[in-house]
Amino acid sequence: MTSYEPVRAIQRGLAVLRAISEHGPITVADLVSRCSLPQPTIVRVLETLVAEGYVYRQAGKSTYLVTGRTLALSRGFDSKSHLLQISAPVIDQMHVQIGWPSNLAIFDRDAMVIVYSNRASLGLSLPGQMGARIPLMATGVGQVTLAFMPEEQRKAALSRAQETGGRWDCDAHMAATLVARLAQIRREGYAFADEEYLEAVYRSRIWAVAVPILTTDGKVLAAISSLVLTLAGERRRLLQTILPILRRAAVNIRHQLGAETVT
Repeated sequence: MTSYEPVRAIQRGLAVLRAISEHGPITVADLVSRCSLPQPTIVRVLETLVAEGYVYRQAGKSTYLVTGRTLALSRGFDSKSHLLQISAPVIDQMHVQIGWPSNLAIFDRDAMVIVYSNRASLGLSLPGQMGARIPLMATGVGQVTLAFMPEEQRKAALSRAQETGGRWDCDAHMAATLVARLAQIRREGYAFADEEYLEAVYRSRIWAVAVPILTTDGKVLAAISSLVLTLAGERRRLLQTILPILRRAAVNIRHQLGAETVT
């Protein structure tokens, strides 16, 4: 029990921010319904959150989304907040260009963690929302991260992943072919998510391609991927459009970060 009455304005602000995070893109009308607050209150809270950089209105639409800055509110992501602030607008602009959603993922000991995603725009209920931990060997973001890791760090990461006992961390075939796959990824600069993984998790409704975000000296900071419906058309043709934009987005993020590294 608290010593003082809670500050209602803060409670309302947090309720709106939580609703946008969990259900965005979301309209004012939907926020009124979900938060049980009057429309003028919702509008004032939104304007405050936008002014503070935690929420933005989608261009040409009446819907709102959280920015990467919201993850700075979580202690575990403090060291990545600058990367997130820079990456989120770039990734959202990329979605406008290619018409498909994307994820930003970072390495965390034995897995990749999705720290930003606009996949809700795909209009499907898909696993792997923000904060989800996804496997290293089976995902595109995991493979490009492993490919550009120093060898000792890669070995340690894979060892920790195997200790978790997860299906995709202990797959013998993936492990046996990993060295060759990583060499190819280093040559080509991109990776696809594993087909068996996509079948198991998404029932092969999508395919995913990922590229790394590298520092000027080649250190991998994060990875971004684009998710495409399998029914959208022939993969090779779509890749000709998507991959150059994905690569430009990674370079754009690197340039905005400058010579900084994320620790």
